[in-house]
Amino acid sequence: MKKTRPKKFKNRFQKFYHLNKDRINKKRRLVYKQKDKKGTCVRCKKRALKGITFCAFHRKKQHQYNMNR
Repeated sequence: MKKTRPKKFKNRFQKFYHLNKDRINKKRRLVYKQKDKKGTCVRCKKRALKGITFCAFHRKKQHQYNMNR
């Protein structure tokens, strides 16, 4: 009879993320900073509003999300 060890991760996607999270987060931060500096929305490719990192559409969505919290 085989002994099974308890799994650390629920699935292969969680395993990949936890094994590579430093690299993944560094890449995400780099892309976020590049888009912010360029003046594009960080969630899409539209022009960002002045002084914030979102376009008008995502600014509205974020405002609605914050109101519901």
